[in-house]
This record gives sequence, C-alpha cells and structure tokens, in this order.
Amino acid sequence: MKIVCIIFVISWLILLAYYFYYRKESTFTWSESDNTERFLILLLFLFAPLVVLFIPFSIISSYKEKKKSQKVAEKRNREKRAEMEYRAAALADLHQAMNNEEEGNNDFQSFLASGKSAYSTNFYTHMQKEENYPLILKLLYKLTLPEGETLHVEKCKQQGSGDESKLFVETPDGVHDYSIWDYLSVENSKEGAWNAYILYNLWHVLPLFWHALYNRRFYLFEPEFTQFIDCLKKEDTESIRKAMKLHFISPNVVEAKGKYYVSCCYFTNFGGLIQETYELSIVNGKASFHEIERKTLVEYQCRIMF
Repeated sequence: MKIVCIIFVISWLILLAYYFYYRKESTFTWSESDNTERFLILLLFLFAPLVVLFIPFSIISSYKEKKKSQKVAEKRNREKRAEMEYRAAALADLHQAMNNEEEGNNDFQSFLASGKSAYSTNFYTHMQKEENYPLILKLLYKLTLPEGETLHVEKCKQQGSGDESKLFVETPDGVHDYSIWDYLSVENSKEGAWNAYILYNLWHVLPLFWHALYNRRFYLFEPEFTQFIDCLKKEDTESIRKAMKLHFISPNVVEAKGKYYVSCCYFTNFGGLIQETYELSIVNGKASFHEIERKTLVEYQCRIMF
C-alpha cells in the first residue's frame, strides 16, 4: 500500500511539473483553456489533498512501524537473555550434580556397561527395519500408553522438496494424533529419561526424503559405533572415524533438582561430531524437553548439497 502511495505522489508531481512547463510562457485563463487543460487542472486539484495527506500519513506510519520493530527486537532480546540465564543455571546444576556423582557411584554408567542397556543402545539399529516399528514401546519399556492406544510410524512421503517420518498415536476411536507426548507416560527415573530422549530423537534416524536429509543423525552410544559411520564423501570416512573415536564422550544421564540431564553424541555430515545436552522434566508421567547445550567435538562439513 505504501509503495502504491509513493508511486501516486511521484506521478502527481510529474503531472504538476508538466503542467507548469506547459504554462510557463502564458497566464491561465479558464475561458481560453481547452478541454484537455481543464481536465488536467481538475486532476491536479482533485488529487492534491491526497498528496498533502500522504506526507503526515507516511511519517506517522513509519514512526509506528519503527516503534513496533523496536518492541519486537526488545522482546526477542529479553527472551534470548532469559534463555541464556536459564541454560547457565541448568548447566551449573548439572556440573554440581556430576561432581557429586564422581565422588559416589554413577549408576547410569553402570547401566550402560551392563547387558541390560542393549535394548536401548541397539534401538536405532532395530529401527532401520520397518518390520520392527511395532516393537518401539517394547524396546523402550519405560514408556507406556493408555490401554487401547498404539504408537505408529508414518513414513516420509517421496514427493515435494523433502519430508520426514513422523510418530503418531492411534486412539481406540481411530484418531491419529501426532502430539505423542500428550499420551505417553514416562517413568520418573534416569532410565525413563533415557528412553524418552531416544524416542524424542527417533525421527532423525527414521527414513528422510531429499532436503530433510540434512537432519540425518548417527547417534553414538559406544566408541565402537564410530566404525559404522560412513561420510557422504567416502574418502573422508577413515579420518573422521579416527577423530570421532578419539573425542567420543559416553552418553550420560544426571539427575539434579528433580530434573534429568541427558548428554549424548551424534554425527552429522553437516557439522561433525556433536554432543548435545537436554533437560528433561517428568511431571505426573509427562515429559518435556529443553535443549541446554550443544558442543562441536569434531568439526566436519561434507559440502554436499541435496
């Protein structure tokens, strides 16, 4: 709308300049003017108020727009500061809890070292086969659904510029709902938080199509997992495997102030080896997720575009 008004004003000024040029060597007499000139004068006077009103309108609109942009920027900065302060406080709680665990016994590391952890550490491998999709909640047995409800995978569509596979819950009356965490109940324990984290990130492992492949991740639960990583640029694979094995950090779940902090490494062809830390709150069986930190341990960029 503003552009239209500007074009209108410029056109009116051109018309006015043309008329002055046309009359520069003679004085105006209505009786002596022809129909064309009378029509030109009529247009000039008819639209002159709009031109005059446009100037204050433009100034006021620009001022309001500037103030609105300032408020949006201030709100964004407040939210950013609040997020940074929240993450800093969460990391402080995490580090304090980790120091306490170092003095005692890290039960989650003991869990990972036991054969009991195989169901979860091999979970993403099982999910490479579609026939294993119905086993999701059997493998992640710390997560449950109400009786009659079932969890399913909707595979990505092979169309458009990209698509990702999605999880959904089917209710007894046949409704498909993608808000799975509204239905899932999570055991309030480290193992429950670990199961929830694994399911939360499952979409990165399920089939992806075209541009969605930028989101492909290879989660590393043990150092040996690095041997199964293949870079899109095959010639980089060996050196990246060695670097990842050297910098690999084992997954961990730490409890602090009633919340769980899950740390895990993953590899992506568009970032390298990354360790992420999530804060999980489990209240009345319902889990919420908040990313706290993401650190690059080994930088890598394949520079292949989809």
